[in-house]
Amino acid sequence: MGCVTSKQVEDDRIVEPDLRPAHGSNTAETTRARRLSYSIEAKARQQQLRQPPAFAVVSEDDKGADGTTDNKGGSATARGRRLSYVTNDKNLADKIKAEYAMYAEDDSSPQQQPATAAAAAAAAAGGSPKPQPQQAKKQRPIDVQVVCMSRAGREPGYKKTNQDNCFAFEKYITEEQAMFGAMDGHGPHGHLVSGFVKQHLPILLVQHLTSGLSLKEALSTGFLDVDAGLAGSNVDCEFSGSTCSLAHLKGTTLTTAWVGDSRMVLGRQGKRGSWEAVDVSHDHKPTLPEEKSRILKQQGRVERLVDEMGQPMGPYRVWLQYAWIPGLAMSRALGDQLAHTVGVSSEPQHVQLELTPADKLLILASDGVWEFISSKEAVELVGGCATPEEGCRLLVDEAHQRWLHEEEGVVDDITAVVVRLVHTRQ
Repeated sequence: MGCVTSKQVEDDRIVEPDLRPAHGSNTAETTRARRLSYSIEAKARQQQLRQPPAFAVVSEDDKGADGTTDNKGGSATARGRRLSYVTNDKNLADKIKAEYAMYAEDDSSPQQQPATAAAAAAAAAGGSPKPQPQQAKKQRPIDVQVVCMSRAGREPGYKKTNQDNCFAFEKYITEEQAMFGAMDGHGPHGHLVSGFVKQHLPILLVQHLTSGLSLKEALSTGFLDVDAGLAGSNVDCEFSGSTCSLAHLKGTTLTTAWVGDSRMVLGRQGKRGSWEAVDVSHDHKPTLPEEKSRILKQQGRVERLVDEMGQPMGPYRVWLQYAWIPGLAMSRALGDQLAHTVGVSSEPQHVQLELTPADKLLILASDGVWEFISSKEAVELVGGCATPEEGCRLLVDEAHQRWLHEEEGVVDDITAVVVRLVHTRQ
């Protein structure tokens, strides 16, 4: 299918992604807080609202006038400011006892999937595809050049497991289709969840996109099927999950589908060379009116952590009505079985638009990129580079440096998929 293998960057080296959990590492609790997606305390299941965990919580109605009370300073404050998952020893990788699920790069990995829908169906049935009649190749209205890079985060004194994943298919099912995806795992087994999504979603979508469903219906069904597959897998998803942002290109039609906050941005270049950023997804935050309404109707709560000084910090999170769990800082995600009981959804939202010759590039990235880089700045950084690889590396490295500058030695996992759109028909 023309899959482009994702890479991970460690220092100046690019290495293949490793989906296995880390073992034998050690860390202090105070360094484990920047951008995971849950707040789980050791006895949270038994704690009632009158007995909050290590941090108290402030409701949305109690926030400051500007709505963003983030204080720099102590390590305790830093625990919840950037990471959307505040945790304790229960969630450290060296304490994880989960069984390793074998869906790393193997014979069924996306880059080795059948190149046609017929081949995929035959492979699923254990047979061989029937010969397909040869058709004259049509020139694609848009050619794509794509590069994926992923760089593991860091926490002082702790070997961090990269929970991000990504995939890219320059040709998907047919010559004129392409598909790209970025996933950001969270929770103790988030790397396994994002790896599961990377492994299975492209295969499921081959079936759904050739079943007669509309494009949006097929994408939604694929997301829901992956979520159901996770629930039946050997991956513990009670407190773990993943974002998923997917972009599908057919001809000149771009369709995006996403859950979570791994943003997708279209780069549009004006006649004078200036760049405009067009967001083709929006972050699924629990404070959005539609999202909050759904959560409240299903007996969830949307509140913030506060630090030891009583100051609000970090994002708003989703909690059970009478317990300080799970603390997820997004309103839609895959996995996250406990959060799904209080309104967190696995159904994606969509954006569809027709691309014009002014649309030159597409960026999909985990929030490790977007924490300190705006959509416009990202487009300008990548658009100013000679090649997609140069642009992707610059974006990932710049995001890494911003984290080092802004935070106390903690860096989130950073993943970017950069797609150059080459219009063949002007």
